[in-house]
Amino acid sequence: MELMQSGRNTSVSTGLTTTSTLRVADLPSFLPSASHNCLASSPIDHVQWYSWWVHDQVQREPKELFSSLPGYDPKSNQHYTDPFTALWQETSRYLAAKESVSILEIVTHLVEEGLLQSQSGAEALVSAKNLVFAVIGWQTMLYKPDMHSCPAGQLAIADEMDGHQGQAHMCLKQNGSACKRHIHELLLGFGVLLPPRNFHAPASPEDNAAFNELKTAAPATFNAHLLTSIGGIDIKWTDSLACHLEFDKNSNTLFLYRYPSFCVAHLPPSKSTTPHKTVIHACAAPDTAGTKQWATADEVTQMLREIILSYRLLFGQNKAARQRFRKLRPFDDIPAEGTDNLLSSLCGRKHCQSTFDIPERETYDLPRDFPVLRSRLAILLRHLSNRKPRTWKELWQDKRDSASWLTFWAVLIIGGMGIILAFLQVVLQIVQIVQRD
Repeated sequence: MELMQSGRNTSVSTGLTTTSTLRVADLPSFLPSASHNCLASSPIDHVQWYSWWVHDQVQREPKELFSSLPGYDPKSNQHYTDPFTALWQETSRYLAAKESVSILEIVTHLVEEGLLQSQSGAEALVSAKNLVFAVIGWQTMLYKPDMHSCPAGQLAIADEMDGHQGQAHMCLKQNGSACKRHIHELLLGFGVLLPPRNFHAPASPEDNAAFNELKTAAPATFNAHLLTSIGGIDIKWTDSLACHLEFDKNSNTLFLYRYPSFCVAHLPPSKSTTPHKTVIHACAAPDTAGTKQWATADEVTQMLREIILSYRLLFGQNKAARQRFRKLRPFDDIPAEGTDNLLSSLCGRKHCQSTFDIPERETYDLPRDFPVLRSRLAILLRHLSNRKPRTWKELWQDKRDSASWLTFWAVLIIGGMGIILAFLQVVLQIVQIVQRD
C-alpha cells in the first residue's frame, strides 16, 4: 500500500483499489481540539505524523482483523474503508462519553449502530472484540496490538522493550474474556500502563531506597549525555507512551517515547474550566474506584505533562545533552511523514517556546514536579550515582560535582605543570654541565 499526502488530506491506495480520501482529522479524536495546545502556528503540523503512523500499524496486522466490518472483502485487502473510519470515530466518541466501559460494551454499541456486522457465533464476536482492542491501542498509543503472536481468543500487545518486563509491560498476553472488564481493569492485566501519583511497584531494596531518598534532579547533573557517557546507557525510542522512561538494567537500555505532540494534543486548554476527556482519559480509573495501581483522569493529565517536561530535563536544558540528541536520530527507521517535529524542539533547542504551562527549573523536586514518573527517574538517578568515570574522557565529562571536578583538574594541571617545569630545570642543568666539560 502506498500513502500519499496532499495538504491536510491523505489518500490511501491499497494496491488493488483506491479507497476514499481519508482526512487526518477523521482519525484521532483529539485533533479537532488541538489548535490551542500545539507549539506551531498550525497545530496540524505537529500531528501530521499520526495519519502515517496509524496507516503503518494497520498494515502490520492480518487482514482478518477487519472481517467484522460491514462490506468486508478479503480479496480487496481494503482497510481504510468508510466503515473503518466510522467505527474509529464512534469508538472514540463512545469512550469519551461514557465512564469505565468495557470492550464488550463498545462492541455491542457498534453492532447496534450498524458499524460492525451483527453475525452470530463466537468467531464473529472474537473478531469484533479484537478490532476494538486494536483501535483503542492505536487511539491511546498506550500499547500496540499484536494479533500475530497469539490465537484469536487471546489479546496480545507488541513487545516494545525487547523482552524487558517493566512496570508498564508486566505481561504481553491475556485471555479474551477480559473484554468483559472495565477498560482500565483490562489494561491493568498487561501492566501499569497509566501509573498514579507516587506509584512504586515492588522492587529491589536499592530501588526502594532510591525512591525514598532521591528527591531532586537537576539538568546539569542528570541528563541524557551523562546517562549515556558515564552511565553506559543505550537509548531506544518507542511508540508506546506507557514505556516512557522504563529502564532495563540487564541491557542498560532506557526506553523513551518519541511522539510528544500526542501528549500535547491531549492536554486540556490552560484556561479551560470545563471537564476535559479524551480517549486516553477514558482509560483512567473512576475516582470512585479507589485503586492505588491505576491513574485517575487528573493523573493521566499529570503524566502527559511530566512526559513533555522529561524531554527538557534529559535533553533540552543541557548543551551536551542537546548535542547527544542530534546523534540519536530517533526517526531514522521511518519516513519523513512519520516524524514528530516537536521532539526535536523539546530535545534539541535551548529555548522551547510553548503555549502550555509546564515550567522549567534548574532543579526539579521529584515529588512535586514528577509525582507520576518519580519512581522511574529515581531508578535512573541511582544508576548514575553508582557509576564512576573509568577513562580520562569520562573524567572530563563528569561534572556532576562541579567543586570536585574543578579541584581535581586544577590539582592535575598545576601539578602537571610543576612536574614539567622541574623536568625542564633538570634538563637545563644537564646541558650546562655538558657545556662546561
